[in-house]
Amino acid sequence: MIEDFFKPELPENTIYHVGVSGGKDSGAVLLWMVHESGIPRHKINVTFCDTGNEHKWTYQQVEILSKIHPIETLKPELDFYDLVRKKGVFPSARRRFCTEHLKIRPSQQHIQYLQKAYDSVVAVSGVRANESADRSTYLEWDYSGQLLTLQWRPLIQWKFEQVLAIHKKYGVPMNKLYDLGAERVGCYPCINSRKKEIRTIALNFPERIERIIDLENELWERGKMTGFFHASSIPERFRTRPFVTKDGEAMMVARMDDVVRWSMTGKRAQGSYEDDPPEPISCSSGFCE
Repeated sequence: MIEDFFKPELPENTIYHVGVSGGKDSGAVLLWMVHESGIPRHKINVTFCDTGNEHKWTYQQVEILSKIHPIETLKPELDFYDLVRKKGVFPSARRRFCTEHLKIRPSQQHIQYLQKAYDSVVAVSGVRANESADRSTYLEWDYSGQLLTLQWRPLIQWKFEQVLAIHKKYGVPMNKLYDLGAERVGCYPCINSRKKEIRTIALNFPERIERIIDLENELWERGKMTGFFHASSIPERFRTRPFVTKDGEAMMVARMDDVVRWSMTGKRAQGSYEDDPPEPISCSSGFCE
């Protein structure tokens, strides 16, 4: 854990902004802020960014949290599906414009609004150091280049067990998607979804898969050769859609229903996940937990 290079002295007229996603970490930091931080409730501001691609249980989770502290819903100019239609391509790990447009920009605008009313705005995050190698280098206090304000990570040294414990302590259930083995709940499905997650979604919520397939087909009809997952995301034997590259090379690429068929195969499809990480893999942005 790197030592913080500063712990700022904040003015009296400071507001603390917490962005919740319906996930475990943002829920934990909200519970800690309200019940254990010692910060007066009137100095805590909470928002939820609605991407338009959330599961109904995530909305229910936000509703549960709103009984602990008021939560304002922020809506982007375009939801996930309309954003993909406008760009003519799905986001990817390298082009994660979904987070930028659906979560970061609405949060930026909200914080700019708060900055007009308060001397200082602190963005509070539930990010924890042991989630990844990158996050192990994060400071508890620094400046957010994305939100353009002070960043505070009060749970940076927490373990996964502490996240579970604070939910239990205050009688707040976690998002029911975790009970089905979900590794992330912000956007459902997410472009970072793993094989096991796609299988779970396909078996329990096929309508969410169908909506993605419909959008893939719509884009291909417009000549936009794009899919929810990268063209080579699954073994070649499962790919069914012919594609010709700019260089004239013919190949087969994956569509969403191909990914679903692949997700039903192998040991992981039978529930053998011994080599999975001990807790959910997190989006590197920190906005979706």
